[in-house]
Amino acid sequence: MKAILWPYRFKDMDVSWSRQVRWIVTALQKRGWTVIRHGEFLCAGLEELPVYNCYKDRDADLCIYNHADAGELGKNALSAKLNWFFKPTVPDNLHCTLDRLGYGPFSEPTFNKPDLSAVSDVQVEEFFKTQVAGWVENACTKYGEAYRGAKANISQRDYWLVLGQCQGDTVVTRMSFGNHAHKLQQVVGALLQYSDNPVVVKLHPYMDGRAAKDDKYSESVQKTLEKLGGRVFVYRGQSNIHQFIRGAKAVLLENSGAGFEAMMHGKPIICWGWPEYHWTSFALRLLPQLPLALKLDWFNRTEQDRYLCWYMDHYCIKDEASTDHRVEELLKCQSP
Repeated sequence: MKAILWPYRFKDMDVSWSRQVRWIVTALQKRGWTVIRHGEFLCAGLEELPVYNCYKDRDADLCIYNHADAGELGKNALSAKLNWFFKPTVPDNLHCTLDRLGYGPFSEPTFNKPDLSAVSDVQVEEFFKTQVAGWVENACTKYGEAYRGAKANISQRDYWLVLGQCQGDTVVTRMSFGNHAHKLQQVVGALLQYSDNPVVVKLHPYMDGRAAKDDKYSESVQKTLEKLGGRVFVYRGQSNIHQFIRGAKAVLLENSGAGFEAMMHGKPIICWGWPEYHWTSFALRLLPQLPLALKLDWFNRTEQDRYLCWYMDHYCIKDEASTDHRVEELLKCQSP
């Protein structure tokens, strides 16, 4: 059996991704698989892997992509019996997903409700006492140390927290419809209509792009949102997400991985996208549903805690043992 590491979407696995790729390779090799890499695929520690030969390796048993999904492969795809998709996720730079469809909204947990009965109350309690407590206390983010101590002066209390995402992020362009900034305006406007509480908007730290020369775009979004009313407070920059979630009544977002961080704080989530955790959130399909969502009487903290435990401890890969388990699980399934 032959698996190929393919350079789509990214070719160079940087320091924060190389460990996870090596875990996947080790798990496959343990099971007798031959793992090769495309000549353009770079990963520290895997330089000695055989290099893909388009003449003899064309029909692979498994092809592993990164930061991609099955719906976007097209000409980038290799003819293979199985495709897996690797993608880093929250809450730190170790956790990743390995999925047969893709990541985020276009992943197996989005379409198939996980069997949460497999997660016991004891497991959930221990998970929150140890892992979650540590993530919250240390203000962990997938963006690394630079964001842990980045604080904002939040004077509002008992507010609705609306989280913005990168304007060009696939999860709000391909995996959703419409302009994300415009949808932020609609949601904030509706909150002002249906509630007297303050509305705090935290824009994504990379809303202007990772290598942006200026912040004119996020500044314009901020001004547009603040013009909606005096109860709207918009924060930009690299401030840590946990401090915003802590003081919120509920968190409103589209398809953001920050939903998992909201779960760590036990906050209700109202999503107008279709993230993989929509099973325990209020799925806001229509804006007139917002008054129902804001009642928060639908919120089941126990089920949400159970989902977070399942996602982090039963679905994600975060070390060699969890990767080995996930690879074994995927090899038992021939198609999604």
